[in-house]
Amino acid sequence: MILLWLLFIFITCAATSFILCYVAKTLFPRFRSGEHKPGTHRPDLPVAVRPDQSKAGREIKTTELPLVGGPAFTLAIICAGIGAGYFLKFDTDQWTVLLISLGAIVGYMIVGFLDDWHKVYRNEGIAERTKFSGVFLISVLAAVCYFFLLPAGREAYGPYKDLPLLGNLICSSPSTTDGVCPVTFPHFAYFGWLIFLMFLTGCIGSLTSLSVDFSDGFDGLAGGLVFSSALAFGIVITGIINHNHPEGIVLEVLSLVCAGAILGYLPWNWPSSWAARRGTAKRRAKIIMGDSGALSLGGALAMIALFSRNEWSLLLIGGAFVLEGLSALIQARILTRFFRRKLQVMRFANTKERVAYTEFPLPFLATPLHHHFDLLGWDRRRLVYGAWALGAGFAVLGVMAGLSPQTWERYLGRILALILMVVIWYSGSWTKYYFVGTHPIERSRRRRLALYYGYPYVLMGIKLCHLVEVIEASEDVIETPAEAEALWQRINIYDARAMLGLYCYRAGYFPAALAQWNRIPERNRVLRPEIARLITEVDTRLALENQATQPMRRDQLIPKEPILTGNLPPADLPNPYEPIRSEEKEGGRTIETWNDRDDRNDLNRVAGIVEDEEEEDGNEEHKPTMPLHNEIITLSSSNGHSNGNSNHKAEPIQETHISTIPTQQQQQRTNWMTRFLHMGM
Repeated sequence: MILLWLLFIFITCAATSFILCYVAKTLFPRFRSGEHKPGTHRPDLPVAVRPDQSKAGREIKTTELPLVGGPAFTLAIICAGIGAGYFLKFDTDQWTVLLISLGAIVGYMIVGFLDDWHKVYRNEGIAERTKFSGVFLISVLAAVCYFFLLPAGREAYGPYKDLPLLGNLICSSPSTTDGVCPVTFPHFAYFGWLIFLMFLTGCIGSLTSLSVDFSDGFDGLAGGLVFSSALAFGIVITGIINHNHPEGIVLEVLSLVCAGAILGYLPWNWPSSWAARRGTAKRRAKIIMGDSGALSLGGALAMIALFSRNEWSLLLIGGAFVLEGLSALIQARILTRFFRRKLQVMRFANTKERVAYTEFPLPFLATPLHHHFDLLGWDRRRLVYGAWALGAGFAVLGVMAGLSPQTWERYLGRILALILMVVIWYSGSWTKYYFVGTHPIERSRRRRLALYYGYPYVLMGIKLCHLVEVIEASEDVIETPAEAEALWQRINIYDARAMLGLYCYRAGYFPAALAQWNRIPERNRVLRPEIARLITEVDTRLALENQATQPMRRDQLIPKEPILTGNLPPADLPNPYEPIRSEEKEGGRTIETWNDRDDRNDLNRVAGIVEDEEEEDGNEEHKPTMPLHNEIITLSSSNGHSNGNSNHKAEPIQETHISTIPTQQQQQRTNWMTRFLHMGM
């Protein structure tokens, strides 16, 4: 009978959350963030002011959605939890556990709501230290209430009481065999356990809530991860639902209402391929949870784990949150600051310019971790689905480690979860570096230069790299053995763009060269002064070709239509990791070339197919493409190419159209692992 009640509570909470999210979206459509975070992942562009102004006097932006999901499903959690208490007839201690947990969830939500409020009406959230102090204080207050209001709160338990030094401080008799050690006033262990419980709850509560907040970067990402984690805790807690643990049924209810609230919220925040810098995919999300929702969900998971004494299982079940939080902490807060103070990049030792942190040997392109793969150009919808699958895998391993009767099975689950974390972590360094190589063109003996990321290896028929783009220049522009040796060597994206621009310059593709160099942010470009000289020369050449009396400015060379609406300051555009568009290579004239082709699903596909169909899964609409136009390449009589300064007599060689149509057999040769690695590109 109790299972039916739990199922009813789960469904009721999901329905309530769905309705409240709709009501909140309808009542507060202008409660949208005005915060601006510069960077290639937030390319907001300023445009003219429109009449739809909010009360704060700033413009409503299409990239931001109402921050109402968090308060809506938090209210659903509270209503469903209190209703479950009445239906299941909780006793006094059970009501106490429930109210402490719900109070902590509301406290986390209030801290997040204050941050959201500042983003909406002051265009900037609260300080990070203020947010951390707020969630830490809420966690400590929950620990104090748990200690003084419940007998279970005054019981030290393992493994802490069994530690050599700590055990003597928090337990007067660490050798107890029943797993717990009650502490009584006025023994020293009474105060020791209180202080330790406050510290433990404060750390776990704040770190978990902030990690979930870090994960809330894409539509549906944090919600799906919390859903699998809450269900996993619901399964683990079934092992302690008995008369010896009266709080077990309360924690089971909390797990189910958290999962149900997210289930009702996800239809309003369903993931899609939409991204601010990639224009045409339809965005399915209508609202977002905001910091209020992320912090409340993280706090709920922390309270469930602590009150069920499964805080170590939280590391396994919430493995995705661990990766997100650690990536932000280690790279942004530790490594970047350490490298800024102690590391000297010898390559730039003689320059007076400030070395950008992106030149440091950091493990990721951006943090939290999901932004790293987003900058690589992975499809956001598939990226979120992959993260959901990863979170579900961690949840299964956490359940395995928590409920398996055999010791070896529990350790196996922990080892597998650790291995999975290590693999995901090192995938950042695997995909962080790029290299310039060659790409074959069918029906031609020549090979074009191309940009890849990954490793220049093929392991058991699986390519460990991904093709980003193929440029117009061929391998004939390679002049020296040193340049030939530089191919297939892993370098950062800025050096790769500099190389590609140089090769396009030598081949006479000046707009394409400018497009490559303009992809390098200014703070990285000033560290490479030779690029500035070449840019000036190319500007002059293009101005002369257009019979202009003044050199053409780079911002006039590539006219851009605003892809967003909003009055935020511009971010660091363009994104150096995305492929160059054809209109950038042709000086702003939109033409259809072979390079418009989407190479993401087949490395051997280069040109020749015209597509008019529209993807059903919400991806971007791709324009029809045509084969490469006739190409005039001036070859020097001495070394087979022109570097722009040669005095040798040259003759034009016209290359015919290159059109390659991949056959069905060629498509089948792409094995399943290659398709999996490239499905998000």
